[in-house]
Amino acid sequence: SKLPRLLGELTNNMKPSRGAVSMAIIASTLNLGLARGFNIAKHLSRSSAGNTLTFRGAATSCSTPFRRSLHSTCFIPTDGESSSSKSSSSSSSALFSAAPAATASGATDNTSVNDDQSNEIEQAARKALTITGSLPPPCDFGGISYLDTSSLTENHSHRVLFILGGPGAGKGTQSERIVNTYKCVHLSVGDLLRSGAEKKDYPHADMVKECLVKGQIVPVELSLGLLRIAMDEKAQEAGSEFGSRIFLVDGFPRNYDNVEGWMEHMPSYTSVLGSLVYNCPIEVLEARIMTRAETSGRSDDNLDSARRRFQTFQTQTEPVVRALEMTEELQAEGNSSGESQLHIVNIDGTGTVEEVWDETEAAMNAYVKNDILTANMNLLKAIEGGNLNDFAALCDEQLLVESGSKTKKSIADIFEWYEGPISDGASSSISNAKVSIQDGIKALVSYDRTTKVGKIIRETREWEHGPTGWMCVSVRREDL
Repeated sequence: SKLPRLLGELTNNMKPSRGAVSMAIIASTLNLGLARGFNIAKHLSRSSAGNTLTFRGAATSCSTPFRRSLHSTCFIPTDGESSSSKSSSSSSSALFSAAPAATASGATDNTSVNDDQSNEIEQAARKALTITGSLPPPCDFGGISYLDTSSLTENHSHRVLFILGGPGAGKGTQSERIVNTYKCVHLSVGDLLRSGAEKKDYPHADMVKECLVKGQIVPVELSLGLLRIAMDEKAQEAGSEFGSRIFLVDGFPRNYDNVEGWMEHMPSYTSVLGSLVYNCPIEVLEARIMTRAETSGRSDDNLDSARRRFQTFQTQTEPVVRALEMTEELQAEGNSSGESQLHIVNIDGTGTVEEVWDETEAAMNAYVKNDILTANMNLLKAIEGGNLNDFAALCDEQLLVESGSKTKKSIADIFEWYEGPISDGASSSISNAKVSIQDGIKALVSYDRTTKVGKIIRETREWEHGPTGWMCVSVRREDL
């Protein structure tokens, strides 16, 4: 807790021309008591005035996403050093390994390189402004900000979340739990490529296999081709219990080429809601990879291949994450609400499976609430307009059956039974809203509502995720 104050006091007393050298001295000589694997570099940004470094704040969880510095890296390079040979003192100097080397004058040798990287990130971010597809800017439901996903349902657009992180960061483990809880569809680009590499009838099998073994990026055309086929097949799957599901695209995009390929081919029928980014230091990832290698049977689960993949992630994928974060910022600046359609969530992947899941679950609830509140708002609009067809489309069949006799009523009878006379209707005046998501596929939405006749009630609707999306299964009211 003393680290921000300590760095602030020290940097305030430095001459600007000696800032970079002084910070390097601090990192190598002071015992700061930092946890192993904590990377200060990603919380520091270089000011426009010169070499002054500014502390960006403590590490945060998904509830308060942090913003990476443009010159930072997610992982500390190994430089061929094994995790067992690292000591706590050497870790301190390694924290600044991503920073450019300082010259005697205090200037950096790689200033132009960093400027070029910053420009690339900004260019990629601006090109990705429409990555959210047809999603409109955020709306308000009784004080809760949400995204109206109606256009995605109408256009049959796939809802997509990018799952990013280094090899062994826990993407697969957490994705499995997301699928079990929220009934999403998990599509690992790596799994699709590995499967394609073993298919005898796949014309690019040898090329894909060679890239995997060498830890290289597979050409974007091949990755997107396999991904599009898999998404369409899952969306058209007959007998699915859950409609309008979210696709978890694991391990994509890996570089700028992937982003450009996505923007060229995918926005017309997908909407990227955001990304879950699992951050984990290299030594932890190496240990996980070697443990996984004992049972996985994967050709790329070895130390040499893992380190190459770490290097690839650090140099090619990490800048993409920063570009997506900048896209989020640019969208927010362009919306009157000051909020964005795209939401990038950084998650600390170093904890136990349960600890990481707590952060993952909170992030997923924030994404899922968009569909729930969209359904609730559309139902209220149907009630206000007396639109029986839209009302029926958003109500579960159990609401259309009289609980006592099990006799199916007419839609008009059901409407009046639950909502009152059509002439009363509902008002769009909603306040004090709350959303509670249970087990990923059930939710309660409560709010104060004023009817057309001026009556104020506390209304609670229960929702469940079904074959056609989120459906209302019950409603109860309390006079205020």
